[in-house]
Amino acid sequence: MRRIGVILGILALSFLAAIASSNSVWLTYRDTVDVSSGTVDMSVTYWHNQTTTQTYRNVTLPCQVGQLGTSTTKFAIKANGGDITYDLSVNGVTIKSSQSVTNGNWDNTTLADMITAGVSTSDTYLNFTFSVSANTNIIKIVVYGNDAELTDTWISNNIVIKEKDVTEPEVGTGSTTSFWTVNDSITVSNNLGYTLSEVNLTLTYPSHKITQPSDYVVISSISDSSSATKYVQYQKYAPYVYKVKDESSGDSHEVIVYIKTRELLTNCVDWTINPEDEVYNGAFDNLDTSTLTVKYNNVEKDFTVNDDGTITIEDFTVREQYTLNKFVFTWTTAPAEVVPTEVPWYEQTYFGIQAWMLIAIAIFLIAILIAARR
Repeated sequence: MRRIGVILGILALSFLAAIASSNSVWLTYRDTVDVSSGTVDMSVTYWHNQTTTQTYRNVTLPCQVGQLGTSTTKFAIKANGGDITYDLSVNGVTIKSSQSVTNGNWDNTTLADMITAGVSTSDTYLNFTFSVSANTNIIKIVVYGNDAELTDTWISNNIVIKEKDVTEPEVGTGSTTSFWTVNDSITVSNNLGYTLSEVNLTLTYPSHKITQPSDYVVISSISDSSSATKYVQYQKYAPYVYKVKDESSGDSHEVIVYIKTRELLTNCVDWTINPEDEVYNGAFDNLDTSTLTVKYNNVEKDFTVNDDGTITIEDFTVREQYTLNKFVFTWTTAPAEVVPTEVPWYEQTYFGIQAWMLIAIAIFLIAILIAARR
């Protein structure tokens, strides 16, 4: 028995975990925060020693060349054991040709020199191609940037934003009466071959946001071939009742309700209908839930009648065009019972004569008889 209990406990926990997992889905189709711009720091050094054949170093950038430090980004070569000459081109532009360097000395070419020679400041890479006359050399390439502006292309290709509901969106009775809470994840990937530091991302929020917790997020460091994630939690206005049409006639009732939303929400919207809410303008006053049918876009929809008389519809989809969010409620009511009106005794008729007239005649005849006896 104890073993069976343990097995059942494990199954129960697994079931609960599955439920929790299904309610914790990160979505990519939502109207989320957006990264409008960003800056980054970088400092990377490459060494090439004893180079005798033509070689190269390609550096892909998250920014434009013009965002790098023009004096700190450089190509440096040292004659280490003998005099040398070398050729250098950057991004296809010839920078040095048969440049001499005497033994023990360095020859430095800064980014400012490269730009002066014709390297475009709008390039998003630095491709160094160099050849040296002898292997008695040391080459040092430094790429440095401080608060370099990220390009829109790099942001688009390397940042993924997803959203998860913290609370479920519920239909409100007005455009600003209901809201729900969301959590957005901002994941930045780095595949540049070097570490990025102080990645500062400026955020914009969807137009129907209520709260705006932060205008930016900062990631202190992202190493090569890895990613980092930041989160922002905020509130947005929920869908709401947009239009109500009462097309009831007699004992047959039909009420059409359109729902409006600022963004597509799939299989997650709830709606609790209080027939007494003013937005329905009395359309549900004679609601009979025992004969009620609810259709959403011509498909019958399940609903729950609560103890307080409200009706709940769960987990449906709403679209930005309100005509695609059409609910039709139909029900019938029994005809009102006709209660016969009781006729007062003195208005009742006997032989076609009302009772009060018969009484008056009788009194009159009795009076005549009494008078005759006197």
